[in-house]
Amino acid sequence: MKTYLGYGTGDFGLNIYWNALSLILVFWYAEVVGLSPDAAGLIYFIGMAWDAVSDVVIANLTQRTRTRYGTYRPYLAIGGVILGAAFVLLFWVPPLEGWILMVALAMAHILFRLAYTIVAVPYSALASRLSFDSRERTVLSGTRMAFAFLGLLAVSGLWFPIVRFFGDGTDESPTGFLVAALLGGIIATIALQACFLFTRERTLETLHERPADLSFRGFWRAVRANRALQVLLLAIFLQSGAGASFLIPLAFYIEAHAADFARKEAVMTAYAVATLASIPVWTAVIRRFGKRLGWISACWVVISAGLLLALLGPVLIGGLPLQILLYGVGFSGFGVLVWALVPDTVEFGQWKSGTRNEGAVFGSVLLSQKTAGGLAGLLVGTVLTAVGYDPDLARQSLETADRLELYMFAGPSILLFLSSLVILRLPLNRHIHAKIVEEIQSH
Repeated sequence: MKTYLGYGTGDFGLNIYWNALSLILVFWYAEVVGLSPDAAGLIYFIGMAWDAVSDVVIANLTQRTRTRYGTYRPYLAIGGVILGAAFVLLFWVPPLEGWILMVALAMAHILFRLAYTIVAVPYSALASRLSFDSRERTVLSGTRMAFAFLGLLAVSGLWFPIVRFFGDGTDESPTGFLVAALLGGIIATIALQACFLFTRERTLETLHERPADLSFRGFWRAVRANRALQVLLLAIFLQSGAGASFLIPLAFYIEAHAADFARKEAVMTAYAVATLASIPVWTAVIRRFGKRLGWISACWVVISAGLLLALLGPVLIGGLPLQILLYGVGFSGFGVLVWALVPDTVEFGQWKSGTRNEGAVFGSVLLSQKTAGGLAGLLVGTVLTAVGYDPDLARQSLETADRLELYMFAGPSILLFLSSLVILRLPLNRHIHAKIVEEIQSH
């Protein structure tokens, strides 16, 4: 239990950062700094593109590390402090203008993304050293996601109240954003230190394998040799694109419906509560019916939410759109599924090639997620401009709100429909994985 809770605490910290960027960053660029939606989306894409490339480098670096504290845990302790400082810098508006301001903001974003990668890659890979049992990994993933969605809940419910309290009383206060980032960075840093203290890595000798080729050529060779990983990477790319296509424009969508919806933090908190409350259900469903069927089910829950939004418009109860809550239920499933499936592909690759390359698996997964997120951020900036969103207007037109609503349905739905087809090709289930682990240990 200590291992489960300790590992989950780390994702609470990381998801303060991840959700602040997913929900807040593009909004901050456009509404607070005053950039056009196109420029905001471009800076978001640049940071994510750098992040995706650096994943490969950091994955190889971390897997080479050998210390008395383990291979991955030291990065949480040291990198966590650097990451907190970079997060505060990300939400500082430098006294610059024009293209020089854009360059400065892009550099701050790149710095943060590099610091995030230094922590997130080893944190994700750590799961493969905590347990080698597929069912235990589902519980570990479920616990991790419970803490992750607590991070989402913290950002959703507290960010804008903090901005208003420490700023000028509005949602667009630069001082308020800086204070919110400072508090978030402190809390996240403490959470990552707790993860370092309360987890222990199992050594490589507990499974028998030849040493992995830790070169970049070995990285890509390991990906090419792992059919299960290839299928999962494509499914994750599509799912991550769908999630980003929904979350990044969410604050703008709420702003466009400001006359009818509750405040941003109320809608976002309701979404976060729906995701958090659904985790035990998804964990039970996955343990009972398997990960592949769970993935398909999560896809269709989100698609159903989009269809209801497109056909009926937002159905409100107390200013809360019910379809947004249903989106939360669906996306919650992927939070459990992704990190329950990914460690299983480590053993699949080891079984096929005779070498265990955790860096290739977790580095390529994060590469897939961040590439999809970066492209979605770039697309959202373009879409906001195309639908007529104007940050200078106190209230957006009804036509703008309707067009944004159509995008939030169509984008995620198309991507998740494709993802549900891809996951059918996954050559893994719990029984196959158990046999693979047994065969590896017998050699």
